[in-house]
Amino acid sequence: MIDDKTHFIGVLPSLEIERIVESDRKWSEKYGCRSGHSTPIHVTLIPPFSSKKSTEEIRDIINGILPLLTPFVGKVDGYGSFGNRTIFLRVLPSEDWDNLSQVLAKGLRAMGESVKVDGKKLIPHFTVANRDIPPESFSFMLDKLSSHGFSSNFTVDSVALFHREGRLWRLREEDIIKIGM
Repeated sequence: MIDDKTHFIGVLPSLEIERIVESDRKWSEKYGCRSGHSTPIHVTLIPPFSSKKSTEEIRDIINGILPLLTPFVGKVDGYGSFGNRTIFLRVLPSEDWDNLSQVLAKGLRAMGESVKVDGKKLIPHFTVANRDIPPESFSFMLDKLSSHGFSSNFTVDSVALFHREGRLWRLREEDIIKIGM
């Protein structure tokens, strides 16, 4: 089956957080985890969607939305999981995250895009491993990562518009769009 999703929107981590997640991903590869490691580290705001518009056209829409918003501080605190399929670095949920996601979704829908943000609270996170975690390794991996007790803050002052190239998600520098500018 061919995936027809063309774009998604996320938030990139600080350099410190990126280094931690990259290190965690590299460590998880010893257990066979590689799924998603080719995608840049991010918090998903708008999941993958299909668009007939170019990346430039979608970027223009986002550029019209983001001046209405204010940067905020994201807080990372430890590790978590979604069942036994995904291990992630936990980003604490807040109204700021929900507002950013909802305002983007509303603006994109107003311009004819079919984005799915269903009103549920966003669970922001940086994925370490997903889909290919061996069941017998899951608890060990989550316990080992959790023992690090990592916490940090980072400024959320831009969003990133990812686009699909073949089977990979790509991000160009010009598709990192400032909030509140």
